[in-house]
Amino acid sequence: MGLEIQKNKDGSLKSNWWYGRFEVDGKSHCVNLGIEVKGRVPATLRKTGDTAFECSRTLADAKIKELIAHARSRKTAAHHLQALYEIKAGEELTQIALAEMAERWNLLPTKKKRCPLRTENQLTTIRQFREFMKATFPQASTMSQITRKMALAWMKSLDDMGMAGATYNTKLSLLKGIFEKLGTEAGVLTNPFNGIPFHETNTMHRQPFTQKELNAILAHCDDLIRPVVLTAMCTAMRRGDCAMLKWESVDLENGFISVKTSKTGELAEIPLFPLLRAELEKLPRKSIYVFPDVAKMYKANLMGLTWRFKKAINDAKIEGAVIERDDAMQKASVKDFHSLRTTWITMALSAGVPMELVRRVTGHSTVDVVLKHYFRPGREAFKMALETAMPKMLTGGEQSDQKSEDGDQKTGNSDQKTDAGDQRPLKMVRWLLKHGEDLEKAAILRKLAEIEPMIAA
Repeated sequence: MGLEIQKNKDGSLKSNWWYGRFEVDGKSHCVNLGIEVKGRVPATLRKTGDTAFECSRTLADAKIKELIAHARSRKTAAHHLQALYEIKAGEELTQIALAEMAERWNLLPTKKKRCPLRTENQLTTIRQFREFMKATFPQASTMSQITRKMALAWMKSLDDMGMAGATYNTKLSLLKGIFEKLGTEAGVLTNPFNGIPFHETNTMHRQPFTQKELNAILAHCDDLIRPVVLTAMCTAMRRGDCAMLKWESVDLENGFISVKTSKTGELAEIPLFPLLRAELEKLPRKSIYVFPDVAKMYKANLMGLTWRFKKAINDAKIEGAVIERDDAMQKASVKDFHSLRTTWITMALSAGVPMELVRRVTGHSTVDVVLKHYFRPGREAFKMALETAMPKMLTGGEQSDQKSEDGDQKTGNSDQKTDAGDQRPLKMVRWLLKHGEDLEKAAILRKLAEIEPMIAA
């Protein structure tokens, strides 16, 4: 152990730098000391070289002593930590290797049952973190060896990938939580992820389908997922809850589905619409699951339903299913399986269904979640809802339709007024024919009620 000079077989210098070899925790280390070899190099280091060589040897010797002292101080600190932990806990401090981090995290107790898809994503993040550390900081093999510099380097690598803000925050939150919960046991003095700021997020909300789009999607679904998609349309249940729906949750006699949602654990009570009831009554009861083949596929391949539904959307030529993002390289999906839930909630609220009843169906615990993430009425439906609900003195009714083509309303010509009055119901009917697919039933009925006395007159 000590100073080294690297030479070729012919005795010439292989490197112009001094190297130092020392041992820490039973492991031998050979490092470039950053001191240049100068002067005439003797045959062996046991012999004395010229003045320039001996000066460079002195500098290199001082450098290796500094490195050895630093290594020993870190080892002493580790021993002090070990002793302190044993005094407080009465047991030996154990190190958690990065290779064991996923397994140890998976053993931590949780408030509710882990979601399979979420767990798979989290395990992927832990694996990616471990592989990054092995490639970038090979000297770090345990959790206690991860420094803030290493944590920042990992988060910067995610930034360089162009990762969306929400995904970045999810990964940061996971690693921060792991070091927080396993830190004491792993000998972590300070959580390296503490203080790293979360990114601002640009949430891309799911958009509801129109009635025309729903019919087109159903027409292009394959036989396997069609009943599942219909269930989602009629119940607002999430993908996993639809796929894993059990017969014990279906009360055909009283016309209800009662299921505890997999995400929130809240009980959802959903009336069975005639369309869905007729579909369920045709299915054989050969399993505890309503859709046994779909349940099997969902357990084996979480993305199987997603892929089949995307194919149905593409075949149905649904426009605007994905859009560009400003904060990420990947496009955002705004019309997918989860949009069926958004569609149900938007239609229900637009039709005047009380919020409390909507929450009983969806299993949401707060009104804010429903309004922020799910209530997405189309512009025409939004406009119609306001125009039919607000006083005519504010909305102006259909006054714009009463204008003659030349815009002259001040002529006092009774024939012009009569013609305009005769044309108004026709124009309103034409408007309904054009936009009716985007409107809810209640809005259409209110509009027809407004048209009816005009025709009768």
